[in-house]
Amino acid sequence: MTQALHKESIMKKKKQQQKATGMNPILLAVLALLSVVLGVNLFEEVGLVLDIPPRPTPIAVTGGNAATSNNWYEIYFTNPTCPPEDQREGGIDEIIAADLQQAQQQVDMAAYELNSTPITDALIELRKRGLTVRVVTDTDNADYTGIRRLRRNGISVVEDKRSGLMHNKFIVIDGRITWVGSMNFTTNDVYCNNNNTVRIENLTLAANYLAELAEMYDNRQFGPTSPSATPNERFTIQEVVVENYFAPESDLSGIIAAVIQEAQGEILFMAFSFTHNQIGEAMLARARAGVQVRGVFETLGSDTSFSYYPIMNAAALPNLQVRRDGNPRMMHHKVIIIDRQTVIFGSYNFTDNANRRNDENIVIVRDAQFAAYFVEEFETIWAEARQ
Repeated sequence: MTQALHKESIMKKKKQQQKATGMNPILLAVLALLSVVLGVNLFEEVGLVLDIPPRPTPIAVTGGNAATSNNWYEIYFTNPTCPPEDQREGGIDEIIAADLQQAQQQVDMAAYELNSTPITDALIELRKRGLTVRVVTDTDNADYTGIRRLRRNGISVVEDKRSGLMHNKFIVIDGRITWVGSMNFTTNDVYCNNNNTVRIENLTLAANYLAELAEMYDNRQFGPTSPSATPNERFTIQEVVVENYFAPESDLSGIIAAVIQEAQGEILFMAFSFTHNQIGEAMLARARAGVQVRGVFETLGSDTSFSYYPIMNAAALPNLQVRRDGNPRMMHHKVIIIDRQTVIFGSYNFTDNANRRNDENIVIVRDAQFAAYFVEEFETIWAEARQ
């Protein structure tokens, strides 16, 4: 039993604000996610259920002064305890569902997997209210309960119908609010695996995701057939530089490698799957140049000859340290932090398939305060990890 399973179950809701003393705890949630190895949910398929002690009442921690003008984002991390199915409540999916219920016109969703009851219920309710609801999913997961329920209730769901993955996990509400990150919209993703999802309120970013959704939903363009049509790949939100890219129409491995090459002092990463040569060699090059590099790999698959876990271990550099995660289920993050100033996150695993075949997305935020929350999550995962 790892330390993560003994810790108090806390879901952190973080806004772009300075932390204030005397933060007020509010009832909320804890959660996690599900496995994405070749599109197969291994843990659900084998019916694995671990004997875990009852979890404490979940709470949310909100920091700062709500009057600040900078609260354009909220960052959510899971702290998984994986309770029995009938005890899974109060999670991030309920927060997302509550946000969905505030929609006035339209909701657009790209869901690699969907079986969260609160999210599915919210989408069905919106459809009954007469709102437009557009959903895209991966063909391999079209039989998930959430997708079947949507279709039974008159919501059209478009599948990619190909061997590559429609691996995105994003929601756009009223063309204004975007939810995006590593977390699939499933009960295991919310309650059992380490994940992130970020709520960003910004018209420019939402327009990018709406354009991507239109390619898939309206034009049935997936994978290598997708055009390079992202309206705004680089822009600012309240003086913070944000970048947003989609695969395979953009070369995400090259973009990520270029950001890695900017590192002057430190690289931190959390990787569900890390086999891509260009990204791996970029990190090794910076480590050889003296940059401190620490990373946590998901244990499953980390010992294969394709993984950069053994490669980085074999480099035997004192400033390069890698560990395997301590979650007995899945550490599903896909995050890179550069010099505690820049964060790369999204659906994109650091693999060749993600780069060339899958529908994926990344967001790059260049802001120390935003990065600080991801650094805190990294340190938590690092402390629970093992060699």
